[in-house]
Amino acid sequence: MGRHANPDIRRAYEEFHDSDTPSKCNKVRCRHCGYVRAKNTTRQIEHLQECQSYLQSPEALAHLATINPTNSNGGTEIPTRPPGPGILNGTHPNPNLHVNRRGPNQNKRNRDSLMMQSGLSQQHTQPSAGPPQPSPSLTSHLLASYQSEFTSATQQPFLSHAGCGTLAAAPLNQWLVQDGHYARGYIRFIGQLLAKIRLPQVQNSQFHPMYRTMDLLISALNNIRREMSFFEITVSKYGLQVTDTPPNHITRAYLDLFVSASSSSASLLEGMIVLWGTEHCYRTAWMYAANFSHSLSTPSTETHVVALHQAFIPNWTSPAFAKFVEATRGLADELANATVSNGKEEMLRCEEVFKQICWLAERFWPDVDGMGEEDESGRLGAGLGGGIGGLGSADSEEQDQPGNYGALNGMTDEVNAES
Repeated sequence: MGRHANPDIRRAYEEFHDSDTPSKCNKVRCRHCGYVRAKNTTRQIEHLQECQSYLQSPEALAHLATINPTNSNGGTEIPTRPPGPGILNGTHPNPNLHVNRRGPNQNKRNRDSLMMQSGLSQQHTQPSAGPPQPSPSLTSHLLASYQSEFTSATQQPFLSHAGCGTLAAAPLNQWLVQDGHYARGYIRFIGQLLAKIRLPQVQNSQFHPMYRTMDLLISALNNIRREMSFFEITVSKYGLQVTDTPPNHITRAYLDLFVSASSSSASLLEGMIVLWGTEHCYRTAWMYAANFSHSLSTPSTETHVVALHQAFIPNWTSPAFAKFVEATRGLADELANATVSNGKEEMLRCEEVFKQICWLAERFWPDVDGMGEEDESGRLGAGLGGGIGGLGSADSEEQDQPGNYGALNGMTDEVNAES
């Protein structure tokens, strides 16, 4: 339906065609003051709202009479309100408009209007489901329960000196040796976790938690192998000294924890908490070290410091490693929420192993003094690192197996392990 002309506007203006202008557009002239402009209904209304000649005319007074009450004698009172934007803009509607027009949504508009007038709205008459509640998170619970222990495990002097560039070569070499033992033990730990997985016959297996856990563990194996090559290349490139020192007490205790968490008496969930806990501690610790890198005002000429800042710190603060840690965390929470039998007992065991991880991670970093030099009077030198109670005991063959922290270098994107 075409738009109808407002008769009030037509009475107030004289329309004419100006052939002298380049645009050759239609123009209008105000019959009250002689104002000329291009034809435009909105602008014409705006002019009339400010045209004093029009406002004193009988037409304008007739409009004002509709918005001012009549006096007791039946006559129109002197206008008490100045003409505002309502004049010619809705308070005196165009009689040619179909105000009761119906359309496909007319009934809904009428219902909404009635509800608004009665002080009600659809959101009040219909209960709202609200945002979906997040699933419980075992990993968040563990981090909240052992916050101080986790902080101690990831904020050691070894790390701050590594970030500042003041770490001596001896403690770095000590860490390299123990980390090498840990990495080789990590391979057996992941293999034992893979042996625990039972794969059902399902469609779209890439979405099933057991298949996704298997994919993540396989990726962990591939990447720990790449990490071992990364260590060899870095040691050779920067001329670092790696001796054949056997595992110390803390590294052996880590290996005991791996054996215990992957034994037949432990659940897959416990093993996944150990995997996530160790990796999360490792990444957080190196992120802490990276926070001190700005203190290194001038590039160091010491090869071990250069190796830290060009290779080791970037490796464990990379987005790829962060992605793996978060995928591990998501799967651990998913397995925890799916636990139906012995749930409380299993949660308590997970709390215990996470507490052990924090204890070991704190002591895994070599002791250094205030100058970043090796501190022989520290915990290991004083014999305080001889293991902790509650850890599973490995037999002699397992004790001879080396083991190290499994940070992943250059993780591929092929793992489908969404949280």
